[in-house]
Amino acid sequence: MARIVLILTLPICFIFYNTDFVIINFILSFTSLILLSTFISNYTKIISNKLGDKIGGLINSTAGNLPELLISILAINHGMSELIKIGLIGSIIGNMLLVLGLSIFFGGIKYKEQSFNKNIARTNFSLLFLALTSLIITSSISLHGDISVEKINFFSLTISIVLIVIYLLGLIFSLITHKNLFIVQSEDNADDELPSESNVIIIKWLVIFVLVFILSQMLVSSIEKIITLFNIPEKLLGILIMPAIGNVAEYITAINMALKDKVSLCIEIAIGSSMQIFLFVLPLIVIFANLIYNPITLVYNLYDLTILILSVVLSFFVFQDGRTYWLEGAILLASYAIIILSYYLI
Repeated sequence: MARIVLILTLPICFIFYNTDFVIINFILSFTSLILLSTFISNYTKIISNKLGDKIGGLINSTAGNLPELLISILAINHGMSELIKIGLIGSIIGNMLLVLGLSIFFGGIKYKEQSFNKNIARTNFSLLFLALTSLIITSSISLHGDISVEKINFFSLTISIVLIVIYLLGLIFSLITHKNLFIVQSEDNADDELPSESNVIIIKWLVIFVLVFILSQMLVSSIEKIITLFNIPEKLLGILIMPAIGNVAEYITAINMALKDKVSLCIEIAIGSSMQIFLFVLPLIVIFANLIYNPITLVYNLYDLTILILSVVLSFFVFQDGRTYWLEGAILLASYAIIILSYYLI
C-alpha cells in the first residue's frame, strides 16, 4: 500500500513544484518523505539485524536523522535558522518523550515489567547531559552584553567541533573498546554475512536517499512560502513538522521492539537518536552554516532550554533503575502533550 501511495505522490510532487499550489506541494512532499523514511527504516533493519542490536540501533537512528539533516542544511540557505533550531528541539523531545513514552506504554501493557541494559542508558544520558551543558553555557554567555556576536559565533563553532569529537569517541567506546558492556539482548544470532540480496538493498537505499534530498528541497521551498502566505509561526511548524519527517520510522520501529520486549534497542533508537542530534547533527549544521557565512549559534532562549532540560531529566529518572512500567510511559506521553500545547501559546 505504501509503495502505491509513493508511486502516485512522487510524480505529482514534481508536477506541482514551483507552482502556486503551495499547500498541495507541501502535503505531497511531506507524505512522500514520511513514506521514504519508512522504507529507509525497513531496509536498515534488514541490514542491521545481521550486525547486532547496538549497530542496528545506531544505523536506525542515523537513517531517521538523515532527512532532517538534509532539510536543515537546505533551510540554512533560505534563512530559516529559527525553524532549524526549533525543529531539532522537536525531534529531541519527540524521541525522549513521545517515542519512549509510546514504547514503554504499549510494551508495559503487554509485559508487566521490562528490563534493559543500564550501561546503554547511563552512557547515552551522560553524553546528553554534556550536550545540554554546552547549550546552557553558550546561551548564558550570550546574555552578557559586552560579548560580541562574532565571539558567540566562534564559541559555538568551537563547541560544535568538541561535541562531534566526543560523539565519535563515544562510538569508539561503545562499538570497539568496551562493546561487551553494550550487548543489547542476545546477539548470538547475528550473522557475519549480509544476505545475498544485500547489494540490491544498498542500491535501493542510495536511490531513496537521493529522492529524500530532492523532496527535502521541495519541502523547504513550500514551507518558506506557507510561512509567508499564512503568517504561520516558524516555531509551530518546526516543533511538529520537522520531527515527523525523519522520526515516523523510528516511532514504528521502537514500538515494535518494545512489543518484542527489547527495551534496550528502544533506548538505543530513541535516546541514541537524541544524542546523535545533540552531539552530531546540530554541531554539523553550525559548522556548515559558518562555512557558507550564514552562521547559526548554539544559543537558545530560556523557554526552549527549559523544555530540553526537563525532557532529558524526566527520561533519566524513568530509566535510572533498569526497569520500566506502563505508567512511566503514560507520564512521558503526558509531558509531551503539555509541552506541545504550550508551543501553541507562545
